[in-house]
Amino acid sequence: MVPVKPVCEPDRRYSQREAAELLGVERHTVKRWEQDGCIRFNVRKAGRAKFTTGRQIVK
Repeated sequence: MVPVKPVCEPDRRYSQREAAELLGVERHTVKRWEQDGCIRFNVRKAGRAKFTTGRQIVK
């Protein structure tokens, strides 16, 4: 994980891959954090892709 706060737009939507890149971890780590309740993801109606916001990433 990165030691400094990631730079991201608070209202932008980020995929699991993008969130992992911003946090400096692997995608499966972000998925595990989601299952543990550390980061919250929503599901897009079209395409069923998961996304989170910049606010969740910084949190």
